[in-house]
Formats: sequence, structure tokens, C-alpha cells
Amino acid sequence: MSQYNFNLALPTKNFDIQIDVAGCYGYFEHTHYGDECGGGLWFDKTENGDLQLTDYDGVFSLPREVCDALSLHGFVVDSIYYPD
Repeated sequence: MSQYNFNLALPTKNFDIQIDVAGCYGYFEHTHYGDECGGGLWFDKTENGDLQLTDYDGVFSLPREVCDALSLHGFVVDSIYYPD
């Protein structure tokens, strides 16, 4: 089983987002509904060292608030992850 060092916290109004930068993994949970509205976040490093979101699980559509928080903190989030 992998162990993660969640060394980056990105709290938003409705979500707690934790990222292990070296492990290229993170998770998000709703502040009220917990993991019932949460899931995992997987990243790959780009050629210039940025972390790019490559996958998620736990919910049908990644909440816009999570996408926005990641983007604001320098993560690459392609438009396919934003809800319509």
C-alpha cells in the first residue's frame, strides 16, 4: 500500500483538497458531505515540471470549484475536466 505525504492543502469554500506533490496524487472532500462528494486526483509531471491532472475518481463530474482551485495554484487542468 502506498503512503502519501500530503504537503499541499488547497482549501476552498466547499472542499478540502490535499496534494502529495512528489507522489503526484491528491484527494478532495466536501466540507459538509465528506467523501460522499469527494475522490482521488492523479497527476503527471509535464516537461517543465508542472503537475497536470490526468485522472480522478469518486464523482461523475469533477466539481468546478476543485478545477478552479487546482488551476489557481499552478496545476494544469485541461478543459475536459471542467463540468459543462
